[in-house]
Amino acid sequence: MPSRKPSASLLDSSQDDPSPEDALALAEQAEAEAEEAEAVAAAARARARAIRLRNQAAARELLAGNDTEAETSSAESTVTEQAEPTETAGAEDADEAEEKEEEATARRRRLHIPRLFWKVLASCLAIIAICALLGASGFMIWKHGQADHRRQLTAEFTAAARQSVVTLMSLDFNHVQDDVKNILDNSTGDFKKDFEAQQNDFIKLAQQSKVVTESTVNAAAVDTMSDDNAVVLIAATTRVTNTAGAQQQPRSWRVAVSLTREGGQIKLAKVEFVP
Repeated sequence: MPSRKPSASLLDSSQDDPSPEDALALAEQAEAEAEEAEAVAAAARARARAIRLRNQAAARELLAGNDTEAETSSAESTVTEQAEPTETAGAEDADEAEEKEEEATARRRRLHIPRLFWKVLASCLAIIAICALLGASGFMIWKHGQADHRRQLTAEFTAAARQSVVTLMSLDFNHVQDDVKNILDNSTGDFKKDFEAQQNDFIKLAQQSKVVTESTVNAAAVDTMSDDNAVVLIAATTRVTNTAGAQQQPRSWRVAVSLTREGGQIKLAKVEFVP
């Protein structure tokens, strides 16, 4: 950097005291030198400012371009060495802001996945709950239908058992043949075959004894049952009279009646007297 030295005439101490004109010239010369020094300093400051601006622009380009870590470190080192403390603080603030933005973006991405997961999980649970409710409702409807069907079968077999016992045990010698026919029409299987083979003897015995038998069913309960077969327990009472007017004391009976559905009709298949 150029500098100007004071002239020999002004600095020469061997001369006598300067005159007023010499003093004025000396002051003007000193003022000119001061202005020149100030201009040099201003130029130096301008160059320093230009260097700082270039460094800042380079740092911004490196941050915006997302360069490699080595290049970023080198640029930050260069900026740190050349920039003043205020410029370094600005670069650090920019780096911190960028890091915060990246962290916020990563956090949003992390939060986005759990929300989607919980939505899918909630949808799956809702579907499972709906299917469970539908299954439970279907099972209840099926059970209700099964109960209704069982009640219907119980009523059918109980009524058929009551009627079969009354038909079997109620006889009148005046129309015994019709009674026997009713028994055969409402029976099936081995019982029908056995009774049919003995029907003539049964008719002759009833006509000779001139007996009238009345029967009453006191109670009935299903023991076992399926759609087409059942065993019904019957408690019955019979009273026997004859033409002479004699009456016997009521007699109680307990029988197990086996029933079979045949051609849409429930028929008597077997009769067992229970002690």
